[in-house]
Amino acid sequence: MLTKGFTKLEVLITVLVFAFLLGCTVPRVVHLVHKAKEGSTKHRLVKMRSAIAAYYGEHQGTYPTDDLSCLVPKYIEGIPMVTIPGFRPSHHVSTGSYEQAFTNQGGWAYVNDPTDPRYGDVFVNTNKEDSYGTAWNLH
Repeated sequence: MLTKGFTKLEVLITVLVFAFLLGCTVPRVVHLVHKAKEGSTKHRLVKMRSAIAAYYGEHQGTYPTDDLSCLVPKYIEGIPMVTIPGFRPSHHVSTGSYEQAFTNQGGWAYVNDPTDPRYGDVFVNTNKEDSYGTAWNLH
């Protein structure tokens, strides 16, 4: 008499095959999600720099001296979110000279000190590297 169904060995092999396939694909998916967030943050950085350049052009060659809130809504819809691994997503803008603005706490850093050589520069506020090995604060 034959019984219908799978043997324990067949079920075990099927589970092992699925586990192997998941083990191969999950790290790849996680890497792709990381790259997508990184690309989004780089795009937002370009938007911030474009807004600052537009402000600079309309204000006789001076950069904003505040926390970039003067850019909203005329030059940019709002301060964009920074999303990088190791930090909570943030809209925060640290300001001052380069040494004061760069706090390595995530968010944005903006050099609003006219005496600083990096005056008018905005960057991601971390010393970590992107997936290409370039420090975020050098972008």
